[in-house]
Amino acid sequence: MTPSSDVVAAAQAAQAKWGIPASVSIAQYGLESGWGRHMPPASNNPFGIKALPGQARSVSLTREVLDGRDEVVHAAFRAFASLAEAFDAHAALLATGAPYARARALLPDVAGFVNALTGVYATDPNYGAELTAIIRGDNLVQYDVAAEIHG
Repeated sequence: MTPSSDVVAAAQAAQAKWGIPASVSIAQYGLESGWGRHMPPASNNPFGIKALPGQARSVSLTREVLDGRDEVVHAAFRAFASLAEAFDAHAALLATGAPYARARALLPDVAGFVNALTGVYATDPNYGAELTAIIRGDNLVQYDVAAEIHG
């Protein structure tokens, strides 16, 4: 799918600020939200970022893989004022969060980076493979300032 110009602009602005490839942000946007069609109500949160205490939130049902089983649970998702704010927060999380240090060490290898998100960013055991398929299938690396995909 071809992302909208506002999605590309938000992803590229976040890449310029945080160094996370726009292709990754766009692929996660597509996978996590069905290209913007499935977000928690009034959240502008296409990434499934959970709310921390004191943050604006939207509670919604979500699918998680827990102990190897698909479960539907209620979760508090962070609410953002705009889609651009969500892309910025998403890139900041990946660029600075301790759980993503192993993935960051693999950049500029986009496939290595997204595969290292499996079991860390998302509980889906196929998460990295799904992101790689989206990045390749939609040629999302064309939106990156400087990144590459291997494997």
